[in-house]
Amino acid sequence: MTAKTFKLVTIYCEAVLESRVIEVFDRLGIVGYTVTECRGRGTHGVRSGNWRMSANVRIEVMCDVDTSDRLNEALMPYDRDYGLLVVRSDVEVLN
Repeated sequence: MTAKTFKLVTIYCEAVLESRVIEVFDRLGIVGYTVTECRGRGTHGVRSGNWRMSANVRIEVMCDVDTSDRLNEALMPYDRDYGLLVVRSDVEVLN
């Protein structure tokens, strides 16, 4: 079995950004991603998810390092006005 290595980019953001993040994916040629609703507390306070305006989403995508760099760069303008956290980690796909 040969594992393939990728960067897993996990984006935690306000739910209102979901469509904008997906537009960035489209511009960068990213075709596969996973979106899940999430809640918690951080520097922007409690995000309970009880109503759409206080909801967060976690969006995950696997890509190469260059694409992950371009993705982070494209998302940074949203960091000024919205709750946004971009995390990158190394992953291996086994199948």
